[in-house]
Amino acid sequence: MKEFKLNRQIYIILGVVLLLAILIQTTRFETFLDVGSDPNKWSETAGGAEPSDALSAAETAKLDERKTLVLYDPEESYSVRLKDNAIHLLDYMKKSFETGDIRSYSGKGDGYLSVILTFTNLERMNDTDWIDGFVNDGGSVLFATMPEPGDTMLRIYRKLGINEWGDYLVSKGLVLTSNVLINEKGKTYSEEIIENTSFQVRLGKESEVLAESKDGLPLLWRTPYGNGVFVVFNGTMLQEKSSRGFFAGAISELKEVDIYPVINSKLMYIDDFPAPFPTGYQEDIFDLYRRDLTRFFKEVWWPDMIRLASHHGLKYTGVVIQTYENKTRGPFNADSDRYYLRTYGREILKRGGEVGIHGYNHQSYTDNPAVLEEYGYKAWASEEDMRASVRTVVDFVGKSFPDYGLHTFVPASNVLSSQGREALKEAWPEMRTISAVYNTDPEGLSYVQEIGVADDGIVELPRITSGYKEDEFNLWASANAITSVGLFSHFVHPDDILDRERSFPYNWDDLYRMTDGFLSEVDREWPWLRDMTANQGSMEVVRYTKNDPHFRYTDEGVEGYVNHYMGGEMYYYLRTDKQVGRLVNCKAYRIDDGTYLVEAYDKRFSLGLEG
Repeated sequence: MKEFKLNRQIYIILGVVLLLAILIQTTRFETFLDVGSDPNKWSETAGGAEPSDALSAAETAKLDERKTLVLYDPEESYSVRLKDNAIHLLDYMKKSFETGDIRSYSGKGDGYLSVILTFTNLERMNDTDWIDGFVNDGGSVLFATMPEPGDTMLRIYRKLGINEWGDYLVSKGLVLTSNVLINEKGKTYSEEIIENTSFQVRLGKESEVLAESKDGLPLLWRTPYGNGVFVVFNGTMLQEKSSRGFFAGAISELKEVDIYPVINSKLMYIDDFPAPFPTGYQEDIFDLYRRDLTRFFKEVWWPDMIRLASHHGLKYTGVVIQTYENKTRGPFNADSDRYYLRTYGREILKRGGEVGIHGYNHQSYTDNPAVLEEYGYKAWASEEDMRASVRTVVDFVGKSFPDYGLHTFVPASNVLSSQGREALKEAWPEMRTISAVYNTDPEGLSYVQEIGVADDGIVELPRITSGYKEDEFNLWASANAITSVGLFSHFVHPDDILDRERSFPYNWDDLYRMTDGFLSEVDREWPWLRDMTANQGSMEVVRYTKNDPHFRYTDEGVEGYVNHYMGGEMYYYLRTDKQVGRLVNCKAYRIDDGTYLVEAYDKRFSLGLEG
């Protein structure tokens, strides 16, 4: 038999083919990802700049910035809630303010620019005679709730612009007759999401109605009086976090020119992703898409999510679940299948997104029995077991994406106890951000956040809206958050589609169209928002929180001075009917009638105003 020999050329060809096969497999299943020149770095200051002040303490004092006085009744729980909402909002708007107890306040508004009244019984004040005089002399007063009938109200109601005044009623819905919410003039919200306890009123011609109920009852109006102005809200919803943008718009009506800082960010989270996809069949999914669940998510849901990101410029923040096993006692499996993480994590990152942590599994880091019962979760065996599970999932992600900055945590079911928070910090020192929820949870189970930096340095960056379904409240909450702090923050889950409570009666095609429509409305109404990952948004929140802006209002315009300036661009809403003229160290973009987005790029900037 003739011996067959391979010559040198054949060996070279076979070697090249083998090398290509190895490279292809490495590309598909690599144990690492080249994250390029920006591996999700964290920096509190822009470009590494050291914080600096525009003014010394003495120079800041010379600005003589007049404060807002918030008066409340500590014996009225509604007043306390309303006051608390007001001071959170004034903090966000970087307004100087003081609070006053109506039982002991004996001043007459002296030294204040404006006064916000957050109680219903004017007769409980030591003295009310000064209110109309304060406004007549150039001050401004916001009634954040309608006062009860009484001698004081009988004396001043016409000065508030009221001609006729009747009984209580429940006012339903809201029609915005102004842009008190930015770019929302003409928008109507139904009684399904907005009801107020109001008074029947008829206003005089001198009053400008800014919002009314669906039946035409005035809810918010502005009435000039002497050299000042009264702004009156005839309702009760300003105690709610979800109404803070409306509240901010009412506060801006107190001044001819108003400016306040905003974050100017748009964030989109996908919870439980990357994570193992569900397996098996669901009848409605199979009947429509002819796929089992794993193939449906891979071949239908994820391509559609990529399409949404492309259409709307989204940078997804996906938060990892390593496994759906319910272990709450170690040891924890470090060798889970990395296919989903590598495949979809890479897809997220190459499109400019971010990978964060949701948990080792979907057991919330809490010891609250009510939470465990509500969600059917198991209690963690110990704090060390919590920490061990956190270390396991952080290591799980790190082995797939070494040198990648892993900074964002989203609690499972938006639930996190103080014990769990400490376990996270100890096991994961690189964690910089926690993103749960912003709006109040009526059950009191969720980790409800204010936007800012906690005392321990962790950034609190909540999500404001959620879900794929068409939801009027999502638009209301978004409009309020964007008007008050300049933030859109939304989240979805892959398995929302499988949960009848979260998706019924819609299929995925319906839900996709609804989500696309919602995001299109956000793009149309607020196109200036910057698409970001959670980590990028978190760094913006640090600068927004720690920058300390001060303003000098003159006949010629507004001068801005930022102490603790941390570099980079800062954003502000400017509310005025005047025309913007000469700009120094800033740009101004008209975004609505009488409303501008100001982009400042130095610790000192100014805007000339004309007219």
